[in-house]
Amino acid sequence: MQNNTLLIMFFACFVLVVAAGGGYGGYRLGYQTASLEAQTALAQKDKEVQEAKAAAAKGGGGGGGEGGSKKEKTPFAPSELTAEQLASVQGLSGLDGDSLEKALYIFNNIAGACQPCADTGRSLGQCYLDMSKLLDQKVCANIPKLTQRVVRLSEKGASADDIRAVVDLGVWVPLDPGAAPAKGPESAKVRIIEISDFQCPYCKKSQSTVQALREQYGDKIRWYYLHLPLAMHKAAIPAAKASTAAHLQGKFWEFHDALFAAPKLDDDEYKKIASSLGLNLGRWEEDRNSLPVDKAVQQDTQKVGKLGITSTPTFFVNGYKVKGAQPPEAFARIIDAELADGG
Repeated sequence: MQNNTLLIMFFACFVLVVAAGGGYGGYRLGYQTASLEAQTALAQKDKEVQEAKAAAAKGGGGGGGEGGSKKEKTPFAPSELTAEQLASVQGLSGLDGDSLEKALYIFNNIAGACQPCADTGRSLGQCYLDMSKLLDQKVCANIPKLTQRVVRLSEKGASADDIRAVVDLGVWVPLDPGAAPAKGPESAKVRIIEISDFQCPYCKKSQSTVQALREQYGDKIRWYYLHLPLAMHKAAIPAAKASTAAHLQGKFWEFHDALFAAPKLDDDEYKKIASSLGLNLGRWEEDRNSLPVDKAVQQDTQKVGKLGITSTPTFFVNGYKVKGAQPPEAFARIIDAELADGG
C-alpha cells in the first residue's frame, strides 16, 4: 500500500514538473503514458508558450544575430517631392511643362531600386536625396544613373509608362564577381553574373536563355560565373570542382557548357569532358582534388550567401537581380535600358 502511494505521488509530481516547464519536448515518455486529458493540457500549454515566444520575437523581443527577429520591409509609399526639392538632380532644371511633370511623377511613384531604399519603402526621388546619409554610398550607386535616365527620356518626350519600364527594373545589388571565370570583353557595357548549380534542373533549363543572349548581344555582354552548389544535389560540388580545375587551364566555359549538356553527372563524365577538351588530365585530376579549388568553390558560396541568395539560378544584370529560369525578354529589358545610356 505504501509503495502504491509513493508511486502515485511520484507521478503527480512528474506531471506538475512537465506542466511547469512549459512543454513536453524533454519528457516524451511521461507525455506518452499520460491520460488523454493530460496530453491535451500539456499540448495546449506548449502551444501557448510557443505562441508567446513568436509574439515576442515579432515585437522585437528576439536577440541580435541569427536568433533574432527578421526585419520586415516597409511597404512602398509614394512621395510628394517638388522640383525645388529635387533641384540637385542634374538636368532637371532644364525640364518644364509636360516633361517636368512626367519626371516628377516617376521620381515620386517608383520605388528606389537599391536594397536600402527598397527595404525602407523610399521612392526613387527620396532615395536620391537620402543617399548622402548612407555610410556606404556604393550600395545605392545606381540611383544617380537612374535619375539621369528619367531626365533624358522625359526630355525626349517618352511616355510615363515607357520611362517606368526602363527605370523600374527591380532591386539593384553591387555584387563584385572578383576573380570569377569571365567571358567577353572587359569593355562591355553590360555584365551578367550567373549564380548556378550544375545539377540544378532549372539552371540547365536557363542555358537556352543564356545561349540566346550570347547570340543576340555578343561582345556587348561580359559574363561571369559564381558557384552555388545546393546541399540537395550530391553531384553539384564535384561538378563545381571539376569545372574550376578546368578554369585553371583556360577551359571553364567549355566545361560549363558541356556539364549542362551532359546526360549525367559523375566522375566518368567529368573525365570524358576533360579529355574531349584536351586538358592535361594529370594536372586537372590533381587540381580538382586540391585545397585551393575546394576553397575557391567555398568562397563563391560564401559570397552569394552574404546576399541572402539561396536558390539557383540567380542572375545579376549590371546589378539588377533576375531570379529563376526566365525567358530572354526578362534580361533584354534590363540590357537594352543599360545599353541605351552607356551601361
